[in-house]
Amino acid sequence: MSSYLNTQEIKRSLQVLVKQYVEECVNCQELPQDFIDLIKHNFLAKFVYYNKAKKQIEIGIEDQESDAPYPEIKTYSFPVDKAANWLDQSFRNDDCDLKFYGKLLNRNELISSGDVVLIN
Repeated sequence: MSSYLNTQEIKRSLQVLVKQYVEECVNCQELPQDFIDLIKHNFLAKFVYYNKAKKQIEIGIEDQESDAPYPEIKTYSFPVDKAANWLDQSFRNDDCDLKFYGKLLNRNELISSGDVVLIN
């Protein structure tokens, strides 16, 4: 059975999911793979790392403005307890992005009734 969700419902469900990811990260001292996938997707990140000592998520993003012959990676750090805020600001409304979010929701049993189908 499928769940039919609009953009706002997907966003709200994703906010709940991110809170679960953060809780799991704090409890287990590592990032869940789906959380890494979400961060990489939203920020086009090349790497994502959890710094246990500082309790921060570090993200490496390629510097598009660099003229260097090899890609230069800029590293950004965010406190893990603020992840819900900065990920909420990176939410994307394009169809391909919403489909990706739907897949994350399906894998994490947040929507228990099968596939998530986007409705406008």
